[in-house]
Amino acid sequence: MIVAALIAGLCFGPVFGFRSLIVPLGLVCLVVYAVSELCRYRPGLSSWRPLLVALSGLLAVVETVLRATTVAGLPTVGSVRALGRGLTSWQLTLESTWPARPDPDLLVFIPLLVLLACLLGLELLDRTPPLVAVLPALIVVGVSQLYIALTGLAAVLVAIGYGSVVAALLLPDRVRSDKAQRWTPLLALGVVTVVAVVGSLVVSSVDPVGRKPYTLQQAQSAAAPTNRLTSPLDELAGRLNPRNAQTVVFRYKSAGPVSRWRQVALDDFDGANWTTSHPFLRMGSELAPGAEVDVSVTTQQAEVELKGLTGPWLPGQLLPAAVSGAIEPQIEPVGGTLLTAEAPDKYELTWSKPVVDANYLLRAGVEPDATDGLGDLGAAPNEVAAVASEALAGRRATFATALALETYMRKRYKLAVAEPLPTGHSWPQLKRFLVDDEPGTSEQFAAGYVAMARSNGIPARLVVGFRTPAKADADGWYTVRDGDALAWPEVAVEGVGWWPLDPAGQAEVGKPVVPGSDTDVTDEARAKVPPVNQIEDPAVAPPAKDDGGNRSWGGFDFPVFGTFVVLAALLLLWLFGVPLLKSARALRRQRRTGSAAVVGAWAEARDRLRAHGVVVTPGMTVRDLGTASADVADERARAGLATVAGSVDRALWSGGPMDPHVSREAWAGVREVRRGLRARPWSARLHAALEVRSLF
Repeated sequence: MIVAALIAGLCFGPVFGFRSLIVPLGLVCLVVYAVSELCRYRPGLSSWRPLLVALSGLLAVVETVLRATTVAGLPTVGSVRALGRGLTSWQLTLESTWPARPDPDLLVFIPLLVLLACLLGLELLDRTPPLVAVLPALIVVGVSQLYIALTGLAAVLVAIGYGSVVAALLLPDRVRSDKAQRWTPLLALGVVTVVAVVGSLVVSSVDPVGRKPYTLQQAQSAAAPTNRLTSPLDELAGRLNPRNAQTVVFRYKSAGPVSRWRQVALDDFDGANWTTSHPFLRMGSELAPGAEVDVSVTTQQAEVELKGLTGPWLPGQLLPAAVSGAIEPQIEPVGGTLLTAEAPDKYELTWSKPVVDANYLLRAGVEPDATDGLGDLGAAPNEVAAVASEALAGRRATFATALALETYMRKRYKLAVAEPLPTGHSWPQLKRFLVDDEPGTSEQFAAGYVAMARSNGIPARLVVGFRTPAKADADGWYTVRDGDALAWPEVAVEGVGWWPLDPAGQAEVGKPVVPGSDTDVTDEARAKVPPVNQIEDPAVAPPAKDDGGNRSWGGFDFPVFGTFVVLAALLLLWLFGVPLLKSARALRRQRRTGSAAVVGAWAEARDRLRAHGVVVTPGMTVRDLGTASADVADERARAGLATVAGSVDRALWSGGPMDPHVSREAWAGVREVRRGLRARPWSARLHAALEVRSLF
C-alpha cells in the first residue's frame, strides 16, 4: 500500500522533475513504514498510530522540503506556517510552466498528499478488503493526471507498478508462503498489465485524433502586475518619433545572430485595440519548445542590460527556455511574452531557435491547429476584405502564399518616413492604409498584414519589439534604441512554429540583415517564391483511408487494432476458458467407469482445494488432504472429503467387485466439498476459479 502511495507521488514527476521528488517522497514513505512496523511490534501504540504517522510524516516533509525554515534541524513556527501554505501550493504550481522550479512553497503539497494517502491507506487496510486501501493512492494518481497526463514508457511503468501492488494484495497468505506457487504473483502482474495495455489501446481507439489531455493549468493564470503600463504597440509611434530615435532602451550581448527582440505578441483584435487573452504563468526551471516544433533546434544565450526601457515587458525571443537574474519572471507561453513586476538591471536569457533553411520554408504549409489558439479578428470592412481577396487570388494557405502576401504589401504600399508619422491600428486607420493607399509605419503594415492573412486562412499574429543593429559596439555589446522599435507579423508554419515576416521592408531603409538570422533565411526564401498566380496549391489530401487501426511510430506501422483484438482475445480466453476447462475436466472424470471414477472424484476434490491455495504434496492421501485444508475447508467440506476417503478405501483396497454406488457416493462427497468452499470470501472464490496451475 505504501508503494502505491509512492508511485502516486512520482506521477508528479513531469511537473517538478523526478530528482526533486524522490528524496522527500521516499523519506515520507520510509517513515510511515517504520511507524507502522513499530505499532505492529508494540500493540500498545496501535491506537496512537494515526497521530504518530502524521507527526513523523510532517517531520520528514520539514526536514527534506522545508529545511530552510528549521533551526539546527529543528522545526520552527516558520516550518508550521510553511506547511500551512502547502495547502494552497497546488494552485501556485498550476500558475507556473513545467517543469516548475522546485521551490518549497510549490513542491510541499506533493509529499503532503502522499502522507495523507499513506495515513488513510493504513487505516483502511485494517478495516476493509486490501484493494480498498489502495484507493487513496489512486485518487492522488488522478490528481496528478489532472496536472499532466503520463504517456509512453512512464505510463507503462506506472501500470506495471500498480499491477504488482494489486497482485501482492490479492495473494492469499498460503500462496505467499508456498514456494511452489511463486509464479502466481507473476501471473497476476501479467493479467493486470494486459488489462492496462488493453485499456490504453481502447482509449487511443476512442480518441484517434490524439487530442491534448485536459489539464487544470488551462483554468489558472498568474495575477498580472498592478503597475502594468500601456501596451508596447501604443508606445510604438512615440518611439519612432525622430526626437526619441537615439534614446537607448537596452543593450545585449550574444554569441549567435539575433535579428530582433520581441516585447509582446497580440492576436485578438476588437476593431480598435490589439490584445491577447492567453494567461501568464510563472517561469519554471526550463521551458521546452511546444509540440508544434518538429524541426531540430539550437540553444542560444544572451545577456541583456536594461537602460531606458520602462514597463514590465522584458525583451525576449520567440521560444524562451530560461530566465535568470529577474525576480519571479512570468511568461505567456503561446506568444513567448516575458514580463516581471520588478524590472532587473541585467538578466540572462536562454532560448531555442528552430534550424530550417529556405527550401524547407517554401515547401511548408501553415499550422492548422494554430487557428484554434488565436483570438477574434471580427468582421473586416468590405473594402479591406476585397483587398485581401485580391492579394492572393484565392490561393490556399501555405508559407509560400504568406510570403506572396508580404511581397504584395511591399510593392503596393509605401513606408512612411516623413513627419508626422501616422499612428493607430484600428479599422479606420487600416482602411486608410490598405484601401486609400496612405503611407504607414511598421505598425500599419503589421496590423494590415495580419488582417489580410487571417482573411485568407493564414494563421497570423502581431508582434511588437525592436530590430537589432547589425554591428556591435567596441565592447562587443549591441545597443538598441527607440528608433529600432518595430512591429511585424508572425505566421504559424507547420513543423516550425511561429515565424516572423517583414511586410514593411525595413531592411530597405538602411537596416542591414544580420547574417544567419531568421531574417536572412526568410530573405533567401523570399527571393525564390514565384508570383502569386504561379504558386501551386498543395495537393488536397485524399479521404482518410481505413488503415485497419494501424499507427505509424517511427516509420513502423504498429497494428493497434490487431494488437487490441489479440490481447482482448487472450483476456477473454483466460476469464472464460479456465473455468470452462475445469468444468469439462470434472465432467470427463465423472464419466469414467469402475474404480477410475472414484479416483477421478479424489483428483477433482484435490484440484479444487489446490485452486484455493492448499499445498498438495506427492503421496498425500485423502485424509492427509483433509488435515492440510483445515484453514480453507469448513465442516461441510471436511465431511465431503471424509466421504471421498471412504469411497477410495472401498474402491481400491476392499478387494471386492466395484459397486457403481461407490462412485456415486464419491462424487456426492465432491459436491459437498464444492458447496463448503462456497462459504469462502468472494475474492478467494474468484481467484480459485481463474487459477491456472491446478489445471496441470
